[in-house]
Amino acid sequence: MDWNLDPTERMLRDTFRTYFQQQLEPLVPAMERGEELPYPFMRRMHQDLGLDSFIGTGGSSKSGDRSQPDLATDGRLSRYARTTFSVEMARVSPSFALSYGASVGLFGANVARRGTPEQIERFALPVLRCERIGSWCLTEPQAGSDALGGMRTQARYNDGEYIITGQKTFITNAPYADVFLVYARVVGGPLDGSIQPFIVERTMPGVATGPPMKKMGMRGSPTGEVFLDEVRVPAAHLLGGGVRQRDHVKSSLAEERLGLAALSYGIAERCFEIARDYAKQRQQFGQPIANFQMIQQRLARMYVALSNARRFVYADTYTDRPLAESLAEVCAGKLYCAEVGTYVAFEAIHILGGYGYMEEYTVERLARDAKLIELGGGTTEMQILTIAREILR
Repeated sequence: MDWNLDPTERMLRDTFRTYFQQQLEPLVPAMERGEELPYPFMRRMHQDLGLDSFIGTGGSSKSGDRSQPDLATDGRLSRYARTTFSVEMARVSPSFALSYGASVGLFGANVARRGTPEQIERFALPVLRCERIGSWCLTEPQAGSDALGGMRTQARYNDGEYIITGQKTFITNAPYADVFLVYARVVGGPLDGSIQPFIVERTMPGVATGPPMKKMGMRGSPTGEVFLDEVRVPAAHLLGGGVRQRDHVKSSLAEERLGLAALSYGIAERCFEIARDYAKQRQQFGQPIANFQMIQQRLARMYVALSNARRFVYADTYTDRPLAESLAEVCAGKLYCAEVGTYVAFEAIHILGGYGYMEEYTVERLARDAKLIELGGGTTEMQILTIAREILR
């Protein structure tokens, strides 16, 4: 779709779109069947696109072409590029985008933002460069929406180290991750009673993970359980030496929700385009079904929802105030975009009819993927409750 982009914005979008269509899309069927993991392509993508400069890991642009836009110094263009990168990835494979975001965003960016210099160098940068795979571990079998209040995983302070015991579930990348950011309730020591994030390595004794779970959607993104049995973690692995910011978990969730909104938008945009093009080509009763007003009504309502979702996803591209500063806005955007993703995907199936129910036309897979975003990163109900609490303060 053409959204009146300027030449630089269009060039960036087309670069990402062409790359993901040509390089990622052929791999999607094997990833969906579990025959190919997403991680080798992550590493190749990072090199192909020269992402060191894009994500700020201290590298330089691969091409060295000074005619290209300077994403490092142009804040607005950098925000546009990052969002468009996620959207274009999600148009092709939301599950790949989910795994990439969990590793680079929820683990890598979290450690880069809050870690000590040593933690950034040792753990964040290798994950940001896709040399290692990260995982973010919050949800537990008995603690989903009540992730903080119901948390049972404990980190017992003992003579300068922490002994972590507990279980995490529905964790993206868990079966194959190299490093985990594990949230646990501290028992003893100066941080007693607080919930803290710990950097846990797969090679530590007592760490185990379950096999990839069988899921309705997002099948190309391995999800599993993490088991921690008396895992001894040095104090140097406590993120930032102890995160004293009161709402540090909620701020991480806000970033996750912004990313998930972009994924939903990518799903919706691709499904709308497939449905629109199909309606213009599919002939019934001697004419394209796009000529029938009931099809037009569906497409028009899909477009309205898509247009509104885009205004949220790209909002901070054209302002100097990050959306993450407003919890109510973040939750409103995540709520709306998640519902739009599911709505547009299922409308696309309806327009394609029997073909929409088949794997061949992509919308079947995207509809299954879309549903997760109404659940992950906080359910629809939790977004509504949070919005109400914030606006009634």
